[in-house]
Amino acid sequence: MKEKPNEIRISWARLEKLADVLVAQVTGSGFKPDHIIGISMGGLIPLALVARKLGIGSVSTVSASSYHENTKEKGEVVVTGFSDTFVRGKRILLVDEIADTGETLKAVSKILKEQCGAHDLRTGTLTVNKAHCRTHPDFSALEVDAWVVFPWDTK
Repeated sequence: MKEKPNEIRISWARLEKLADVLVAQVTGSGFKPDHIIGISMGGLIPLALVARKLGIGSVSTVSASSYHENTKEKGEVVVTGFSDTFVRGKRILLVDEIADTGETLKAVSKILKEQCGAHDLRTGTLTVNKAHCRTHPDFSALEVDAWVVFPWDTK
């Protein structure tokens, strides 16, 4: 399917390469997470790729979204499904597919630190929308200034 103006389509092959870049940044920084958390829905596949490449089997998910269903309109970030079971006192890597404004990463990070007791939390995304992002992740593989369509978003 052809890209529309101001839209970037990420293939499965490119997704794998972006995950490699993200993992290289994490390992190059010296950060060694005890546990990796993916933000659903878009962060589930990046979670699996990053965890496998880092060799970390301790993973979980949290649900967070600021987009209204079936639209590109942003709203307040709603976070559900978090637990301190695997987080308290641990080094955590929080993973998502994109930091559009960064508000989702910011909201989830705050909960994981303040309510769940994460000891050292870092964030990583495959992409960052450099035109909109106000809260940047610690690690990112690609900066864009367009709407990103991931392989799982195509029909």
